[in-house]
This record gives sequence, structure tokens and C-alpha cells, in this order.
Amino acid sequence: MIGIFKNNTPLALLLLALLALMPEFVRHAQVIAEMPAGSTAIFRYLFEFSAQVDLLNNAPRRFLKITILLVEALLLNKIISDQKLMERPGFVPAMAFLVLNALLPQHAGTAFLILNGIILMVLRMLVHLYKQAKPNNQLLLLGFIVGCLGTLNTSYLVLYGWITVCIMIMRPASVREWLISSLGFLLPYYFIASGLYLADRLDMSILFPAFDLSFRFPKLDLLGWIKIILFSLLPWLGITVYNKQIGKMLIQGRKAYLTMLLLNLAILVICLLSFADISTTISLMLIPSTLLFAPFFTAFKSNFIPNLLLLALVVLALLG
Repeated sequence: MIGIFKNNTPLALLLLALLALMPEFVRHAQVIAEMPAGSTAIFRYLFEFSAQVDLLNNAPRRFLKITILLVEALLLNKIISDQKLMERPGFVPAMAFLVLNALLPQHAGTAFLILNGIILMVLRMLVHLYKQAKPNNQLLLLGFIVGCLGTLNTSYLVLYGWITVCIMIMRPASVREWLISSLGFLLPYYFIASGLYLADRLDMSILFPAFDLSFRFPKLDLLGWIKIILFSLLPWLGITVYNKQIGKMLIQGRKAYLTMLLLNLAILVICLLSFADISTTISLMLIPSTLLFAPFFTAFKSNFIPNLLLLALVVLALLG
């Protein structure tokens, strides 16, 4: 099966479509995710729009979800292929993205698919940032996009630390470049605060809603916990198996893997800050987890072990 995703393009595309459709046939795919704690009014609007889309009739909803999933899977696949982050990837990264999506204990709603698309955009910009001689505009835009993510939820402010470290990794250490990216991060807050002030509705609780740090376990069954634990461990399995090949890559490739490893850890912190909502927020890990886990399927000379793991994940994803 892995060989099909490496070499047979028409059949691989058909299998990708089936993988994208798979979550629609399992019981948990129909559960509407709950809004995470600490969400701002902007995220509530986005979440309400997502809920309306997720409540559409089966045919339109399935078509929209499958289209978004396939587009994101193929875009991630293209980034990995163009930047040579894997040897002969074929459609393996796209397959890994769709399998991990199906493994989520709750289906990723439209809102979180949009957020994953934004994270995909940030990944592409970070990879290209390494070679740019005059990156000021790119740094400002990068900070602005991550700042927009930060305005959605109080816990997403963790991403400011992530983007700061990533810029220092991808670029030579420079206070000037850090200030530019920080300015970009603050711009969304400035625009929103200015709009609220002009409307005479300025209230800092709108931008930074109260956040409950109480540690409460989510209401999940045993199968849900197994999926969350496995989803969290698979990226580390991939990075461990593929570690030697990563060490042989060009410096740009190694830095790309490091930035995604740090993003995976940052989102894990976000999940722990709102542990009761982990079944929802863990879907933000899809992009970094896929990049870290996908090389597992190409790290062996024989396809037996990757095929066995792939079949096991598909079976687990199909369990309701």
C-alpha cells in the first residue's frame, strides 16, 4: 500500500479521497466539537460559522470537508516535496495527514481546518525565510499571521514564543528582525483595539478573556484516550526513526523539522493549558505531527512495518 502512494499517482489520488471520506463514516465524526476555554469573540464567530457548516446536509458537508482536507493534504505534500524534506515522498505525506486526521477522537471542525490552513501557510513562509536576503516584509507578515492566531484564544499567545524562537533558528540572530516580527504580531491587537475604541466598546476582556487554569479531565471513553495518546506519540516515533536521514539533510531542511518539533511542543502546551478541551484543540497538531511522522513510512528498506502500522491506524480510526 505504501508503494502505491510512492509510485502510482492515479490510484494514490483515489485512495487519498477515500481516506479523506473515512471520518464521515465513523460515529464520532458527527459530534460537534466544543469551543475551547479562553476563546475570544472573534473565535466564537468563527466557531459559530463552523458549526453551521458542520450541520449542513450530508452531501454538501462531506463535499466541503473532503475538498478542504484534500487541498491541505496536497499543499503540505507539495511543500515537503519541493523543499526535499523527505526522500522520494510521493503522496506519503498527504496520506499521513489524512490518516492522522481520521485518528482524532473528535472530527476536526471547519474552524480548526481553517486554522490548520493558516499553520500550513506559516510553515511555507518559515521554510522560504531562510534564503531571503531582505526578509522585512516577510517577517512582518509572518508575525501578523501568528498574531491573528493569538487573537483567537488567550492560550494561543504561546505561539508568540514559538515564532520568536523559530525566526532566531531560521535567520541569524538579529534584534531588528525580532522587533519587526514582534511588531507584526502586535498589529492585529492594535487594529482590533482601535476599532473597539472608535466604537466606544474598548474592553481588554474582549481581547484577553478570562482563562481558567483549573485542571479538569475531558469526558472521553477509553478508545478516545488511546487515540489521543497514540496521536501524541506518533510524531516522536517518526522523528526517532528518521533522525539519521534528517542529520544528512541541508541545513534548511533540518531547521524546518526543528521548527515543526517546537510547534508540536507549543501546541501541546496549549492543550495542557485547556486540558478539558484537549479532544478539540489537539487537531491543531495535524500539520507539525504529519511532517514529523510521515518520514516513518519511508525510513525502512522493506514496506512491511509501515504497511502494518498504516493498516492498524486505519482500523483504529474506523472504530466508533
